[in-house]
Amino acid sequence: MERFKNILKLSALVLLIVLASVGIGMAGGVPMPSSNKRKDITEIKVELVESKEDKTKWGHFDIKQ
Repeated sequence: MERFKNILKLSALVLLIVLASVGIGMAGGVPMPSSNKRKDITEIKVELVESKEDKTKWGHFDIKQ
C-alpha cells in the first residue's frame, strides 16, 4: 500500500507538470513588460505665485486730485 501511494503521488506530480507545459505552450506564457519607457523623465513644473497686493488692487481705485 505504501508503494502504491508513492507511485500515485509521483504520477500526479508528472501529470501536473505535463498539464502546465501544455498550458504554457498553448497560451504562449506570460508576456514580459516592455522596458522602452524612460523612467527618469524630467518635468518642468511652473507655479503661478500670486501676491497679496494683486488681490487688493482689483477692487480699489486710487483717485488723486
